[in-house]
Amino acid sequence: MLSLLVDRISRHLEQSPRSPKYLCMRDAIIELIVEGWLPEGTRLPTEQELAAALPLSLGTVQKALRDLVESGELYRQRRLGTFVAGGDHRREITTPAFGFLRPDGTRVRMVFIRLLKRERLTRQGAWSELLGDGPSGHVRLVRQDRIDGAFDCHTEIYLRGDMAGSLLEMPAEALEHESVLPLLEARGRLTVSHAENRVRLVRLPKAAARVMLPDLAETPPLGLRLETLYRLADDITVAWQIMHIPANDYRLSLRTQLR
Repeated sequence: MLSLLVDRISRHLEQSPRSPKYLCMRDAIIELIVEGWLPEGTRLPTEQELAAALPLSLGTVQKALRDLVESGELYRQRRLGTFVAGGDHRREITTPAFGFLRPDGTRVRMVFIRLLKRERLTRQGAWSELLGDGPSGHVRLVRQDRIDGAFDCHTEIYLRGDMAGSLLEMPAEALEHESVLPLLEARGRLTVSHAENRVRLVRLPKAAARVMLPDLAETPPLGLRLETLYRLADDITVAWQIMHIPANDYRLSLRTQLR
């Protein structure tokens, strides 16, 4: 098993040289769990064994495993070790208006969402013009979206407070295992009919670059800004999503009609 882990983790490190190393290790282990190579109850090698076999420090290995324990992929038993937890570990995220395609044309299924911030907005901003004003204000989510273990995106989502206020009370884990709109639709809060995607080449904002490309945060490179406006059947806009995407060899597949 050690050789299996080493091979997969090394592949992630090679494919994503700018990504934090602990994230590469985390994603590799989740992939092996999802693919069935590490079934429930499997005992992982010790932290010391993994650090000795990989080009990673012990601290990096510990951080990756701790992250997996906190997210429920692994669990620890005192004096016995670290084991693969039960449950559904799939991280296929349903994105209504667009998706990523790998260089070979296959659809990306592994998306890892990390919620960075959520807040209720009572002040005015560009979101007010797009979504309209309301007594409940607006909800803003900020995420780090890791695509296929290959690169990170920075995502901001603005929603009408009267439809999305419940997102502020939900456990963070719920918002990291599903896209926001399907989650709201499943709860009967709204039914999105169609979307408008707007794509342009931009200099990545420093705030987004700090999440995606920390080594280049002070002089961010060019990337894509993908804006998506989600609308109801009567053409009312209920959500505005802004995703900054670094240069990569994947493709975007865009959809407008969602129903």
